[in-house]
Amino acid sequence: MLNRILAITLVVAYPLLVHVSLVFAIPQLMFIAPLVFLTGAFWYGLIARNLIAWIVFSALCASILLVEYAGLTLYLLYLPPILLPLLMLFIFGRTLGAGREPLITAIGEAARGPLSQAMRRYTRRLTQLWCLVFITMIVWSAILPWLEQPELWSWFTNVINYGVVGVLFIGEFALRKKLFPTHNHPDFFEYLRIIARARIHH
Repeated sequence: MLNRILAITLVVAYPLLVHVSLVFAIPQLMFIAPLVFLTGAFWYGLIARNLIAWIVFSALCASILLVEYAGLTLYLLYLPPILLPLLMLFIFGRTLGAGREPLITAIGEAARGPLSQAMRRYTRRLTQLWCLVFITMIVWSAILPWLEQPELWSWFTNVINYGVVGVLFIGEFALRKKLFPTHNHPDFFEYLRIIARARIHH
C-alpha cells in the first residue's frame, strides 16, 4: 500500500511541479518534473530491481538530461498534455465502433453483470462524452504553445484539464444516481475501486 501511494504521489506531482515552475519562474522544477514522473511510473520495477525497468528508466532519464542540455525542456513538456488525452481517446473511441461494446458499458457489466437497455444507452453516451472531452484537451493543448505564453498553457493543461476530469467524474456519479434511482449504486469510493479493478478486453 505504501509503495502504491508513493508511486501515485510521484506521478500526480508532475503537473503540479510543471505549473509551479512556469507560474513562479523556477526553471529547476521544469527539469525535475519529468524525472519525478518517470520515478513514479517505474517505481515498482525499480524497487523490484527489474533489469529491464532500470535500463529503460535510465535511458529515459539520460534523454531528459540531453533535452535539458539542449535547452528544449519546455518543448518536451508540451507533449504529455497532447499524447495522454490522445491515448485515452484511442482507448475509449475504439470501443464505439460498430459491433463493439462501449468501454464504460463494459466496465459496468464486468463489475455488476448485465445492464438495462436504458443504462446501456447512458453508458454509450457517457463514453462518447469522454471522447469529446479528450478531443477538446488535445486541441487546446496543441494550439496554446503557439501563443508563446507558457503560463497560460500551464493553467489549461496542468490545472483546468484535471479540474474538468474531476468535475465530470464526480458530477456524472451524482447525475447517474438521480437518473437511475432504482439502480443499485455503489458509494463513491467503491465506485473508484470498481474502476481500478476493471479488466476490460476489446
